Amino acid sequence: MEVIFPRRFAAICLAIAVPHARATDYFINSRMGRDTAAGTTRESPWKSLKSIEAHRFAPGDRLLFADGSSYTGGFVFSASGTKEQPITFSHYHAGAEVVLQNDRKTLDALFTQYGAGPAPSFTNPDWATLHGNIFQITGSHVVIDGLYFHDNTNPPGSDRKNKNVQKLGAIYFGLGSHDCIVRHCEFFHTPVAIKIKGTHNLIAHNFFHDATEPMAQSWGPIAIMVVSPDNEIAYNRIINYGSYGGPYGSDGGAIELDGVDDAFVGRNVDIHHNVSINNNGFVELAGRDVTGIRIAYNLSDDQDKFLGGGSMSDVLVQNNTIIRTREPNVDRFVFWTFAPEATSLTVSNNIFVLAKDLKVFGPIQKPVGHQRVPIGNQPHDHNLYFSEGNADPIGIAPGAGDIVADPLFVDAANRNFRLRAGSPAIGKGVNASHDHDLDGRAVIDRAAPDLGAYEH
Repeated sequence: MEVIFPRRFAAICLAIAVPHARATDYFINSRMGRDTAAGTTRESPWKSLKSIEAHRFAPGDRLLFADGSSYTGGFVFSASGTKEQPITFSHYHAGAEVVLQNDRKTLDALFTQYGAGPAPSFTNPDWATLHGNIFQITGSHVVIDGLYFHDNTNPPGSDRKNKNVQKLGAIYFGLGSHDCIVRHCEFFHTPVAIKIKGTHNLIAHNFFHDATEPMAQSWGPIAIMVVSPDNEIAYNRIINYGSYGGPYGSDGGAIELDGVDDAFVGRNVDIHHNVSINNNGFVELAGRDVTGIRIAYNLSDDQDKFLGGGSMSDVLVQNNTIIRTREPNVDRFVFWTFAPEATSLTVSNNIFVLAKDLKVFGPIQKPVGHQRVPIGNQPHDHNLYFSEGNADPIGIAPGAGDIVADPLFVDAANRNFRLRAGSPAIGKGVNASHDHDLDGRAVIDRAAPDLGAYEH
């Protein structure tokens, strides 16, 4: 079940923008381009990122990087596309005609010229350059598709005054940006892979992995950091994000709503159909007055919390498969909060599999100072709970339709958490929020869908 993407995969489609009379394709090739070239053909590409900031782009334009090329540094991109004609960053490579029309002995030079090999790679290890940003996007209707980002810098130090962590992001969407898409990209060893300060953006079908060094004393690496409302995070795979140590024992993880950022507005974020493995937490709602969050059809096979945060209301947690058996589990809670009296979650149709000393909701306790505590008695129904050797994995009274039983996964020992025939989770859910599961299988059109992220 746990299929790992290759280290540098390439997206397969270049035809991603609707052409129109004024749209232009621009080519960038670090191996043989020239910044004084026209940039409008594969035979005369630009060489570096400098040419991007020096040029004005129009809706429908595409900026295409040669496969096998690499770039260091970053740039600010302020141009905007439109809904019908976004501006697209993607890649290109030699086609079949190059191979068929040329002798194999001459292909080396042609592959350099026309692109071949892994997806174009981007790094920015220098804090002095845009605070480690690589693509700093201030425009709107921009698509970033099929690129590889790696090894952007940690801050030189960070606290609540300089807030250097809040300046990070291999891809950084600035305030005022909106309707942008990041898809089919890979992020390796990027302490903050994507920072979202704009609205109505989609982060989908990306692969984030292996960022484990602390960013600051109380900050671990975070794959996706969100500041603004009305954003969607879906169909991503996130592996090995977060770090141990610091004042909380561990920190970081897959997704965080960043309440430390001065521009924070925490509402209407949809987090669905993601796979999160061995991270120091799946979602942290680290701000006040967070509301309107939906977390559905995700697999979280992580260390530490599935969901933690401060005051939060109108949060729906539905049809997730939540595994908390990896150690060390520094947070011995599935959910935690700093403000139990200001926390309101609805938890339904989920499967929870826990280490024997964990409980989903309890024990209920009052925090002392800035202390993490369980979320207490929140609305919950039609969930399945299992903890071998623990007769009470719920921690409070069960809700309507709640089950304590072995979910009967296909192969739990090898992390295949799909349901096998006879599972007590089959047909025990209510009111599914999506029409397909984590595998893309249709949710059965009946009154009782299955529990968890996978339909049988």
